[in-house]
Amino acid sequence: MPASPDDSGPTVTIPDGAADPADRDRACCIVGIGASAGGLEALQRFFDHVPPASDLSFVVIQHLSPAHKSLMVDLLAKHTTMNVVQAEHGMEVERNTVYLLPPAKTLSIEEGHLQLAMKESASGISLPIDIFFTALAQDQGSFAMGVILSGTGSDGTRGMMAIKAAGGFTAVQEPDSAQFDGMPRSAIATGKVDAVLRAEDIPAKLLEHSKRTLIRTRPLPVLRGSATGIDPLAQIVAAIRAVTGVDFSHYKVATLLRRIERRMHTAALDSMEDYAALLRRNSAEAVTLYKEMLIGVTRFFRDDGAFKALAERVLPGVIGQRASNDMIRVWVCGCATGEEAYSIAILLLEAMERTGRHVDVKIFASDIDQDSIEVAGLGEYPLSIAEDVAPDRLSRYFTQRGDRYVVSRDVRRMVVFAVHNIMRDPPFTKIDLISCRNLLIYMDTPLQRKVLGLFQYALRQGGHLFLGTSESLGDLSSEFHTVDSRAKIFQSLRVGSLRLPRPMSAPLPLAVTGHSGTAPAAAALEQSAAIDEAIATLINIYVPPTLLVNEQMAILHVFGDASSYLRMPSGEATLNALKLLPSSVGLVAGTALTRCFRMGEEFALSNIPVKDREGMTAASLRIRPFTSRKTGSRYALMLLEPVSAPPERMDSDFDLNEDAAERIRGLEQELMSRGENLQATIEELETANEELQATNEELLASNEELQSTNEELQSVNEELYSVNSEYQAKVEELTEITNDLDNLLRSTAIGTVFLDGDLVIRRFTPAATGFINIIPRDIGRSITHLSTNIDYPDFLADIRTVFREHTPIERHVRVRDGRWIQTRILPYLTDRGLVAGVVITFVDVTVTKEAGERLQSVIDSLPEHIAVLDRDGVITMTNAAWDRFARQNGAPELERCGVGTNYLNVCACEPEEDEDGVRRAVREGLAAILAGRSEQFVVEYPCHSAEERRWFLMYAARLDSPVGGVVVSHINITRRKMMELKLADGMEAAQ
Repeated sequence: MPASPDDSGPTVTIPDGAADPADRDRACCIVGIGASAGGLEALQRFFDHVPPASDLSFVVIQHLSPAHKSLMVDLLAKHTTMNVVQAEHGMEVERNTVYLLPPAKTLSIEEGHLQLAMKESASGISLPIDIFFTALAQDQGSFAMGVILSGTGSDGTRGMMAIKAAGGFTAVQEPDSAQFDGMPRSAIATGKVDAVLRAEDIPAKLLEHSKRTLIRTRPLPVLRGSATGIDPLAQIVAAIRAVTGVDFSHYKVATLLRRIERRMHTAALDSMEDYAALLRRNSAEAVTLYKEMLIGVTRFFRDDGAFKALAERVLPGVIGQRASNDMIRVWVCGCATGEEAYSIAILLLEAMERTGRHVDVKIFASDIDQDSIEVAGLGEYPLSIAEDVAPDRLSRYFTQRGDRYVVSRDVRRMVVFAVHNIMRDPPFTKIDLISCRNLLIYMDTPLQRKVLGLFQYALRQGGHLFLGTSESLGDLSSEFHTVDSRAKIFQSLRVGSLRLPRPMSAPLPLAVTGHSGTAPAAAALEQSAAIDEAIATLINIYVPPTLLVNEQMAILHVFGDASSYLRMPSGEATLNALKLLPSSVGLVAGTALTRCFRMGEEFALSNIPVKDREGMTAASLRIRPFTSRKTGSRYALMLLEPVSAPPERMDSDFDLNEDAAERIRGLEQELMSRGENLQATIEELETANEELQATNEELLASNEELQSTNEELQSVNEELYSVNSEYQAKVEELTEITNDLDNLLRSTAIGTVFLDGDLVIRRFTPAATGFINIIPRDIGRSITHLSTNIDYPDFLADIRTVFREHTPIERHVRVRDGRWIQTRILPYLTDRGLVAGVVITFVDVTVTKEAGERLQSVIDSLPEHIAVLDRDGVITMTNAAWDRFARQNGAPELERCGVGTNYLNVCACEPEEDEDGVRRAVREGLAAILAGRSEQFVVEYPCHSAEERRWFLMYAARLDSPVGGVVVSHINITRRKMMELKLADGMEAAQ
């Protein structure tokens, strides 16, 4: 959950009634618009719907060819009455003006003035949209707006995240309405987009947001109780906690208010009480606000100086102190989408290469947001990371796949990603390096102190802590040595064990004075520390040496002084209690723990011989199992107490040899099972690896082709004037095609009618006159003026539906002379994929229809339940007995077994729902027939109802027709089955 401070924003707000005439020309909000391939049409539709007096300023950033002059000024000027100009260096941004990026330049903004710079020709990747959006976010803060329209690649994604982090507004063209959906989909995947709309619908959303932005240009509200005496902020925090389980009560109030203000803005609410009520009604809004609280802005090697200090002053020493068989453990807390964790992994690989030492490394990267963890686990990032990652690192540790960079396998396998709530979950332990950058700045003082205490507990002696540039250790400064004050790198000075800090107590009241009252927090912190010390004192005085272990026999915590019982064996370090305890105690403890976890009963044993330096002594062992009420996990407490008298014999209520043998047998069986599973897994992985290698080679080849195609598309899209030279040749080709089409339409026996967007007849074939009363002079007339010879009442309504929804409609209708025809209504698509009208076709299917009706009549007359499946398992035909049985047995609408449903999916179910295995057998049998491995399949199965006991015989046979498929029949064999059961009962009685 790392983030950059969200306090950025303009220092001066310009209301409409400003006294200075120059202020009236400044835009209240600046809208950055990014577009690439296919962007011209989207921009034209966008500006067609922008009112001339919007009081907004628009800066259009496109991917332009540096070798040609741009015609965008003239092209866009036809679609807006606003002033359209090409940007110049130092030009002040004014309202109701459109600024365009010149070719071979990049654009940024400082203090409301545009800044031009030459495009770096050496760079292989051009990201002008990201450059401007990032600068816009830094300069305008919450007054910045970003819009992404049609385009390929991922340019603009990083800039959109910067605008969102600064409190601005983001909108993206709906991918389905864009000619090229690469850029829109990449932006949407970040989860930081406020609106996804068609290009023509975005301006209205921008205007709505800008108006509310002006209304909300006021300082943060002073918190007061509502009329009911309940703090509305506390209600909002409680609503988030109820839905997501995450408690933000210990976050800084200013941060909470800013995030809440943004969501109130979007929800068009002015009262925090009303917004709290909305959260209680709408859990989806609570989830959205929760996502808003998680500031996931991060990047690779963020703050180069800090990472350089880490690589030079910390990592070589950490690697040098570890043996080759030891492990370096790193914890990246608040990893967001994983860039920081992968950055540290790369630094460790480089450090090991420099030092010539290769040590096993495990990086635990955790975050509270499940979506961010999933993105991090994929290890795929947009091309814009080239701005942060040096070219040599990019080529060595990343692989380009299309418009994404993928982290290499060597880096990926070093990192383990997990969802982890630092406020609630226990920390990782024995850590060499903890990185938690720009997370503490959003927490209040008690929570900061608690989190730093957790970090201190998690670190090994001499471990390092890596914080953000705006964070400090507070009152824990004496517990750490400062390695680099500017990079905020510290080294732990603690010696010996350290107790795990207690979890945060109940949420502190949020109704404080001026957002930052410290008295309640300080009092709670002092009380919490006193309770911790008291608990520690009681444990040291009264608690005997006690081990907390889990079901895997691993020690989770040690209470009291157990040093006289625990021994550290040679070899790889372990926390297994059975290996750390003396052999005599470990043997008994292993058997006892197995019994306790199996039976859930307490176990006690005395006079266990323990050999120490002074000779033979004895100890008593008591094990008490328990189950965690929160997680349901099982644990056990092992109490070890010394016995004064030497043992003559061991007191026991069980046969040690028998229990030990039983445990050995269980372990052998478990080991054998795991070995078989491991072998199967290895074989599957080897097969998958071979397939992945082949796929990788294909993808590499496709990637080269896609890169070449992408460059061609950008060139063709942006350099529009080059198309004019081809128009003459296109006209000649179109003339020939038109002649060919005319001859085709005259010769075809299929009736076809072409309509334009107003349902006006453009062309028709002679065969269409048999179904519509049409003559050549009707070309240019609306089809609504003509009569038809078909029984099709919804004919005109279906035509309008297809034109409106772009979905084809097919129907079988009768002609008045008794024939049957298949009528298909399809959208008329242009070469750009736009719908410009409708195409209607009429095909005589009388023979086919009559044959189908005869076939349906035949199977309807059969008593068996019959269905015909196609080669994909989809039901294409059923008889009356099938439908009647389905309606009588829980499927009145035939939604699970009617025509159009997949019968294989109907047979699929969970194992616990298929006790007798019939469904699985049916699914496998049908799949074998469809795959050509079998000709037929037969199975008997019970199908009892509440009123009667029934048995059926299912018979499935393959269709040998060219279309393939299966015929399935279910025959009621209840009477035969009942007679068999009676006969069997009679035979048993006779015996």
